[in-house]
Amino acid sequence: MTACLAELGMNTCESCRGEDIVTRAGAQYAEASLCPHLGQCTTCHGTGFLRTRDAAGYEVMAHCARAGIVRRVARFNEMALPARFHDMRLASYEARGGPHNNQRQMRAIVEGLRDRLIDAQRPDGSIAPGIRGLGLSGTPGVGKTHLLCALARELTIDYGMVVRYADFSNLLWDLKSRFQQGSGEAALLGPLIDADVLVLDEVGKGKASEWDISIVDALVAGRYNRRKTIVFATNYAFADAAGGVDMNQAASGARAGGGLNHLETLKDRVHDRVFSRLCEMCELVTVIGPDQRKASLPHPSRSAR
Repeated sequence: MTACLAELGMNTCESCRGEDIVTRAGAQYAEASLCPHLGQCTTCHGTGFLRTRDAAGYEVMAHCARAGIVRRVARFNEMALPARFHDMRLASYEARGGPHNNQRQMRAIVEGLRDRLIDAQRPDGSIAPGIRGLGLSGTPGVGKTHLLCALARELTIDYGMVVRYADFSNLLWDLKSRFQQGSGEAALLGPLIDADVLVLDEVGKGKASEWDISIVDALVAGRYNRRKTIVFATNYAFADAAGGVDMNQAASGARAGGGLNHLETLKDRVHDRVFSRLCEMCELVTVIGPDQRKASLPHPSRSAR
């Protein structure tokens, strides 16, 4: 057997496109694994560790070059990214639908956040606190989840950051299931609060009951107090400076042929305390454009006469 390409610092594999890692859609979540081109490392024999000696001559365990790749695989698999979005890339988020879209601007904004997080990464892989996140608002189908998942994928696969993804409505369902099984919420919310970056989709979705709001409050407050980065998306409009609906988004919704949930704002859904903290923690940006899911559907065939 030969040394793996990770040891040699080379990667010419087309399957993983230079990442040393391949991803696929699992039953529920995205899954990652080492690319087959890595083979079996002849230095660490697949463990990620090797025996060496320190300056005093004592035998110690050290990380193989492969260990960092193994760690990135594990962190991607712990993230709970939806299976459907396992291969999302910022580079594939293209402008569509004509002059009213702001996809290119959105890609640049998300890439700017990614670069700030990279700059704040410490030698141990953790992120220095205080990096302002991003909130995306827009009608269904404009690509908000694409942006969230592409960012999360890059941060884990390329940089080994600890990222957690959660769809808010699914999170509420999971919590209710745990309660029925006699389990508390700490085991589920703890990793979301402690992660370097939390990616939270569908904020405001649900019944907006007191319990729903208490959950989003716990997440936001926990990360706010720790000065940790949050990135989120919502189908509800952000309030403008006067407290009304963001009319740019309202116009976007009209063009897309869909409403903005009766022009109810995110502030209405999560209440003042949570919305105030999100405003401080995140840059709030509206994603404008048509429903790309509908645009990608084939035109209905005409019946022959």
